[in-house]
Amino acid sequence: MHFWSEGLGDRELVMGLGRAKIERKADMISLTGIVDSPAPWEYEVKIQFADWVTILKTATSRDACDFIAAHVRVPMLARMAWSIIRFVVLLTIYRAAHVTGVYRTAQAALPGASAKKI
Repeated sequence: MHFWSEGLGDRELVMGLGRAKIERKADMISLTGIVDSPAPWEYEVKIQFADWVTILKTATSRDACDFIAAHVRVPMLARMAWSIIRFVVLLTIYRAAHVTGVYRTAQAALPGASAKKI
């Protein structure tokens, strides 16, 4: 992924988000890693719930779908479709665990953990 920064002298920052360390914090997901170029700087991207809504809305926009369709080939399309299916299934499983209280029970059983409602 490429980010542009005017504050760094109109530089483009290249980040390998696929190699980022993903960690769930209290009210966000944190992605940390090292910028590939122009220099090996550490970064942290903090993604809150509202950001996920925006990311998914952007991903399903007409422009994003047209852009992807113009560049994707069948093998990549199959991998993307599998990722979407996996996302929906996992989201359903985790949501069901939260609704039924299974998640809170499992969290309470962990040493030093506290049950948190998401």
